[in-house]
Amino acid sequence: MKRKLYIGILSGLFLLTGCNDWLDVQVDGQFTKEELFEIGDGYREALHGVYKEMTSTTLYGLNLQFGVIDFFSNQYDINAGQDKLSDELYIAAGKRDFTHTKLLPVIESIWLNAYHAIAASNNIINSIQNEAADKFSNGEMEKNMILGEAKACRAFLHFDLLRLFAPAPIDDDGQIHIPYIETFPETRGQHFTVKETLTKIIADLEEARALVKPFDESPLGLSGSVSGKARFYNELQSGMEGAADISAIDEFFLGRGYRFSYWAITSLLARVYQYNSTFESGDLAKAKSYAEEVLNAQFPGANSAVFTPFKNEQFAFQWQEQPENMTDIRMVDNLVFGLYNEKQLTDASIETYFPRTQSSTNNRLFIINFEKQDIFKSTNGTDDSQSDIRRTRLIYEPNNSWNTYLSTKWYVKTDDTKERDRTITILPLIRTSELRYIIAECEARNGNFANAYEILNTMRQNRGIYDNNLAVADKFSDFVKDLVREGQREWIGEGQLFYLYKRLQANVKRDDGSSRPFSTAESVLPIPSDESK
Repeated sequence: MKRKLYIGILSGLFLLTGCNDWLDVQVDGQFTKEELFEIGDGYREALHGVYKEMTSTTLYGLNLQFGVIDFFSNQYDINAGQDKLSDELYIAAGKRDFTHTKLLPVIESIWLNAYHAIAASNNIINSIQNEAADKFSNGEMEKNMILGEAKACRAFLHFDLLRLFAPAPIDDDGQIHIPYIETFPETRGQHFTVKETLTKIIADLEEARALVKPFDESPLGLSGSVSGKARFYNELQSGMEGAADISAIDEFFLGRGYRFSYWAITSLLARVYQYNSTFESGDLAKAKSYAEEVLNAQFPGANSAVFTPFKNEQFAFQWQEQPENMTDIRMVDNLVFGLYNEKQLTDASIETYFPRTQSSTNNRLFIINFEKQDIFKSTNGTDDSQSDIRRTRLIYEPNNSWNTYLSTKWYVKTDDTKERDRTITILPLIRTSELRYIIAECEARNGNFANAYEILNTMRQNRGIYDNNLAVADKFSDFVKDLVREGQREWIGEGQLFYLYKRLQANVKRDDGSSRPFSTAESVLPIPSDESK
């Protein structure tokens, strides 16, 4: 397994078209490292290849977005009946039977493909550091930008491998778990403890953040991140750099929502520092500070205009009742970072799991288990299902179905194909809602429960719940129950709930009605047997 994992080659870089022209570079056959990096634009191709590999169905195109990862968290109903779900893979995932003959190969493929993408990142990192700045079209800034993004990809992938294949810090056993690979090629990776791995992840991210900052704080960088439409659709704000003639802009510097920008890396650091705060108590304050930096960011525009690209939550779809009529279902103004896959609709066979009409052949449905999980009942027992837009708008029932609740986030529109294509192609990975939850949790851990609940209740009001504010708790354990309930609603189909349960040792409702935290056997995926430590 080691030889397969770490001797990564940048062969067969995949094509990605339709979003940015810079992604359309043709890659024919296989390239050696020397051939690929003969010119500066080769590093652009290589970086694109890393992001593209992350969109594979093995990783964030399915398994770690809305697939097995959400079955791990009991988000989907595995007891819906053979006519709705009969696939042994997903039933095993729902039972967290990690050694099942159908599930184990999927787990091993997650490990393998993540480390292959890490190897591709390392190829960039190890090669670019000694390159002259004049090899790149935009000099030192472009070189540092590519290096920073490659380091961020490496850290991001290692972090999710750690969250999957090692105990959470709250359950840390002090043993070594995953390898942290920093060289290319690497045939023998050294394994580290959870704490040691987090130290390496943070170091990579802090360096990456500093490297991309000069571009993302430049006039063009600010223009490319000033709104969700700018980040994900290249629709620049009037008066911002390049908006008057976008055709004159090198498109490598657009589409910042699909790349590890300064804002995405800062948001990821907030997530990682929160995770590491079990080991380093001061990291809780860092997590809060980084989350606040993103949410409170102010971008200057023309004529003394000031933009706050991450501060306000927008839900344009809430005024429409039917999925076919909804727009901006990805909520791009609330999205800091996501991946792009032009072929996501077919690559992941979206309509297999989220059909418009139920038929006798639909037996792989990802049915939200919200009634058995009490997702839309507040912890005090009141029912929010009639007002919460995460229930009334972000869940739909296919035609010809009964009690079959699917995520509208992955609904495939038939009428407005333009809106469909610019929705399905985005794989959301970091939202501003998570940053708000991080700040609320930090406040609660510091005993500032009124501040914590002000955040939660404001978010609930923004989602349509005006008449049922959560009561301010005075114990952190009670706050966790409310936070988890909000997370259950917020992250349907986005692969985050399993990590939330695991990090907080939160109770998870079981099929028999009992509630208890995940055991180690339920929350730590098995490292491939031939990957010796």
